[in-house]
Amino acid sequence: MPHAKLNIRQERFCLGLAEGLPQSRAYIEAGYTARGNAAEVAAARLFRKVQVRSLVAELQAKAAKRSEVTVDSLVAELDHMLQLATKLGQPGAGVTAVMGKAKLLGLIVDKAEVATTLRRPMREPGEAKTMSLEEWQAKFAPKRMN
Repeated sequence: MPHAKLNIRQERFCLGLAEGLPQSRAYIEAGYTARGNAAEVAAARLFRKVQVRSLVAELQAKAAKRSEVTVDSLVAELDHMLQLATKLGQPGAGVTAVMGKAKLLGLIVDKAEVATTLRRPMREPGEAKTMSLEEWQAKFAPKRMN
C-alpha cells in the first residue's frame, strides 16, 4: 500500500489512525520515539500533512465500504436471489446462500434446545426400579447426631 511521498512509519501512523487509535498512540506504534507530551505534539504535526490526511481518509473510506452490509442490503440480495433462483427453478439455493451470509454476520442466531436427563440412583445394584428423592435422602443422607 505504498502511498506517494510517505515513508513506512508515516503509513503505519495512518493505519493506526484508521483503526481508531488516538494520534499519540498511533505515532508511537508506528515506530516513532517520543517522551512526555512530545508524542501528542509530533502526532498532531504529522497529521497536518495533506498526504497523511488523504491516506487516513482513503483507509477509513475503504473500511466503511467493507462494513456496509446491513439488513436492508441482505433483504435486497435475498429478493434478487429469489428472483434468479425462481427463474432457474431452484429457489431454495438462493435462500440458503443469503441466510448463510446473514448468519455469518450475526444477523440471525439459531436457537438450540438443551435437554437434561434426571437420573436417580438405584435402590440396589442391578435393580430396575429407581428411588424417589425422599427414599434416597432417607437411605444415604448423613445421620445427625444429637
